Amino acid sequence: MTGNLTELEAALDYTFSSPQLLTLALSHSSLAKSRADRDQTNQRLEFLGDRVLGLVIAGMIYETFPDEEEGAMARRHTALVRKEALARIAHDLALADYILMAPSEEDSGGRENEALLADTCEAIIAALFMDG
Repeated sequence: MTGNLTELEAALDYTFSSPQLLTLALSHSSLAKSRADRDQTNQRLEFLGDRVLGLVIAGMIYETFPDEEEGAMARRHTALVRKEALARIAHDLALADYILMAPSEEDSGGRENEALLADTCEAIIAALFMDG
């Protein structure tokens, strides 16, 4: 991690009351040395963040496009929650500078991996949800 978490909080326009949630959201699964260590990575937060994001986006689409049919709303939803969209947000926030990962993951290009960036973005969404 090369970035200061205070800088990330400023970019998010949110200060965590439980900063350990933000650290957990930034902790890639490559850090786990065993199955027992998995609870010290962002995988569970990633799962929750995916669901929170999906619900929030669905609600926004429902409210913003009151005359749109279900199929069109589903296409909008898919476009907004897809990996590429989340990776773009991660790039905008410079999340790669903050992710904690094993040296082997970093050496294999982890900081540029769109799926990893998107997953971290979802984990941060969950951390925001859980903290606030």
